[in-house]
Amino acid sequence: MDALLNPRFENLVWSMPQSIFVEVFHLLSPAYFIDPYREIHRPIHPSAVDVKQYRSLDSIFDEFANNLAAILQTRRSAGHLLGLAEYTHLLDCARSMGDAMMADYIWHAIKEDDLVPDAQCYNHYMEAKVWHKAYTGLEKYHTRMTPHAYRHRRFFTPNSGWQGYGTAGNSVRKEVLQIFNEMTLEGTSGDTTAFVNVILASSRVGHLQGAKNVLHTVWNIDVDALLEQSEHPAVTPYDRSSPLYPTNHLLFAVAHAFGTNNDIPAALRTIDFISNQYDIPIPQNVWLELFERSFVLSRPRFGPDAERNAKGKVSYDFLNTMFETMTAEPFNVRPTIEVHHILAKTAWDRARLSEFQRHMRAAYEILRETRRKRRTARSILEAYMGHSRAHRAGVDPVLLRSRAFADAVHAYDILRLRTTQQTVIMERLARLLLIHHRWVGRDNPAWERSILPRALEEWRDFLPQSLVYHIRGGLVQFHGTTFWGQRNIRPHKRVPVRRPALDTEVELDEEANEIDDDFFWEAYLQSAPHLDLSSPPLKRLFWAMQEPDDTNGYAAHEQDTFLDEELGYEPGELGVPRARKAAGMPERMRANTGKRRTNEVHDTFDTTPDYLSWT
Repeated sequence: MDALLNPRFENLVWSMPQSIFVEVFHLLSPAYFIDPYREIHRPIHPSAVDVKQYRSLDSIFDEFANNLAAILQTRRSAGHLLGLAEYTHLLDCARSMGDAMMADYIWHAIKEDDLVPDAQCYNHYMEAKVWHKAYTGLEKYHTRMTPHAYRHRRFFTPNSGWQGYGTAGNSVRKEVLQIFNEMTLEGTSGDTTAFVNVILASSRVGHLQGAKNVLHTVWNIDVDALLEQSEHPAVTPYDRSSPLYPTNHLLFAVAHAFGTNNDIPAALRTIDFISNQYDIPIPQNVWLELFERSFVLSRPRFGPDAERNAKGKVSYDFLNTMFETMTAEPFNVRPTIEVHHILAKTAWDRARLSEFQRHMRAAYEILRETRRKRRTARSILEAYMGHSRAHRAGVDPVLLRSRAFADAVHAYDILRLRTTQQTVIMERLARLLLIHHRWVGRDNPAWERSILPRALEEWRDFLPQSLVYHIRGGLVQFHGTTFWGQRNIRPHKRVPVRRPALDTEVELDEEANEIDDDFFWEAYLQSAPHLDLSSPPLKRLFWAMQEPDDTNGYAAHEQDTFLDEELGYEPGELGVPRARKAAGMPERMRANTGKRRTNEVHDTFDTTPDYLSWT
């Protein structure tokens, strides 16, 4: 990427043979530049990213897209035309970022250049539509289909948090079906990926019947029969080499489509059926999707639309049972820190202290493991850059521009961001532990006399010095030099660790006295002023070195906002402190609760050979 963007190598970009340029251009893969960051940002709230002063996912997407555009502009300035291979790769990048506008622009360019898109082009284009703006901002939390969500997504200029794919007159399903019809009219047969996109597009507008029709028509899977536990006919047989043989992608689509449409039983039965009939192991990402969707449906609902928003509700026990199932034989899913975060929040709701602490400590062990990997990756960088001040002056600048060093920086940067993600989760869990003042009942003195002091000692590195918490006699507030809302909430620069406390049997981590990485690189930069920070790998390594944050301290409404973010209340609902007031709201003041949710029509199929139409 850096070489192609460097003006010194313009002649190389101009003079490359077409076949060589295509190979080089395909090396700029979203799997390398986009997917790792998309995964890490998924569980982090945008407000937490702002507080920690890390780059937003939007800015990462924008930089990647702008770099691709700059490279192609250089190539075109020499009179070269783009071929289908380059356009296909650009559509793949748009798909990975969920950027339908970029995909529209590329599609228009393909048509302008009189090129004929293949099945891969169509699949990327449809997927970019289905996931438009679904990975970034508050939009990533708004994929569940409810009457409230449908209303917000039907506008051509939606509010913040509801941008991206649309419903009603702005229906993403209609767009995807139009693309699918164009593909079949051009004589290109749809594969599993194409039908997956149609399933997801139907789910985006709450039209589950459309998703069921696809499953029944292509694979003879009758979801309703599975739910009724009646005898199911044989599925459509396909050879494993067939483009219509089910894949992990289909299993994930079923989990996401039915999960976001409040039907976890249908998702579970259908996935289990497909897995058994076509001999496909259920991968970890499918289990994690099912688990996350079940968590969303387990949340209590409030406000005038509470009854309809509670559709598909599952119990807390259901969530725990799913956890036990997916982590046991034969699935053996390894729980991520996000899974423990979810289960800890469920225990918080139920005031189950021991369960909350068990998941919090399990989450910390995952953080420790990630930090060990980060330390190993940092030691590789130090070998290039010098371990001591004396060695740093003699570092070969050519070595710091090598491909091997750039790859080492990339590996380290991913682990650094993942460590930050997991540290943020631990800080939020520590805060939840502290603010729940009824862990042991209303009048039990054990909380303030023994449990709370131990918690403050054990997790002090994940708490600021300025704290507010409840005791039986009222509210206790400490004023210190750090507070929630700062980038570093600790009064020191060392690695945050779990501390030994009474009756915890915890040994102090060996890294407790080590300088945390952000401060390590800040000190390194001061000791090596000769470094050329225009070098792309070094620029990437040191981009996080910023001025200390002066964010405002504790505000009265800030804790309510934190709880809304942590506990997953639906947009448009009234928060817990206002729930009683909402329950007494007169009926005439409540939102219109008409029965019809969508204006989507049912799918009908044309069984003409080699053609499948959707009207």
